Amino acid sequence: MEALARQFPGEVILGVERGFPIERRDQGWREPRHTRVRVVDLSVPANHAGLTAHATADSLHVFSGFFSHPRVWAGFSRLASSQARLAIMSEAPEQTLWTGWLKRLRGRMLAAQWSRRFACVLAIGGVGCEFFERIGFPREKIVPFGYFLDVPPLAHVPAAEPSDPTVRFVSAGQLIRRKGIDLLIRACGSLPKTGWRLDICGDGPQRRALEQLARHLRLSERIEFHGVISNENVRRVLAEADCAVLPSRFDGWGMLVNEALAVGTPVLCSDACGAAVLVKTTRAGQVVPSGRPDALAGSLAAALTRGRVRHHDRATNNAATAAVASADQAAKQFLQTTVIRHRTGG
Repeated sequence: MEALARQFPGEVILGVERGFPIERRDQGWREPRHTRVRVVDLSVPANHAGLTAHATADSLHVFSGFFSHPRVWAGFSRLASSQARLAIMSEAPEQTLWTGWLKRLRGRMLAAQWSRRFACVLAIGGVGCEFFERIGFPREKIVPFGYFLDVPPLAHVPAAEPSDPTVRFVSAGQLIRRKGIDLLIRACGSLPKTGWRLDICGDGPQRRALEQLARHLRLSERIEFHGVISNENVRRVLAEADCAVLPSRFDGWGMLVNEALAVGTPVLCSDACGAAVLVKTTRAGQVVPSGRPDALAGSLAAALTRGRVRHHDRATNNAATAAVASADQAAKQFLQTTVIRHRTGG
């Protein structure tokens, strides 16, 4: 949104339901600082009128969290009969065996009633595009989108390549079943006894069980659990790694992919991650079938065979990421999309 505000001559407003979530802070995230975007607190009823005052034909209102946040739905309801252009920006929801059918049914009902009212859907990742098409949104209204970071060029290229031959794998995120870290540990069990290490950053209810699994497979000397570290430190660890791994059983997106590619580190992720589209586009890594430790093990072994990432390759990955997945490129795509025209009065 900051990149959008830099490129757009009109006003960019962010409506928020609450302040920065404490659970995100506990996971090592840093509160964003908005300099060009005007932030409006929607928990204050008096502020709602300010947003509805922008319900003109030149305005565009983008709703995120459309399926899960009551205030978002309330805001949409107030604007549905206005002249304003409306859009959705959303991931696909997780669709488990027990709840997936219900979420798809609700989605079909929403699409049947409101799809004509929306100018477009900014669908997060390939899994998002697939979900919105399945529930009935017209294909021409579905715009592939994602989450994006600033991607500055690498500061410098050291004269010497890494001298330590040990290949470093890194994974980061919540230690919950959906993230598939157990699959990663099991896959590591088939790797050679030496020549690699795995750093796992993050915490969660599965940490103790995952540590026990690593001990059971006699991998404790190769796998280290670091707990929660700051987002800045995650990026530093990624910049020193040779492969970032996101083996999720499901991930609407997966910011680890962005963070790794931004510092030139190849990524190995499952096809159940929305951000797999970045790996396919930049060709900096590999996408494997989700829930398949054997396929994951084969890709880890291939990365181990390739060895340490050379500085030239890291710079190439960084440049490729900046070209297709930076915040500035995303803002440009947003403004140039055929269904979201750049209007100076908006």
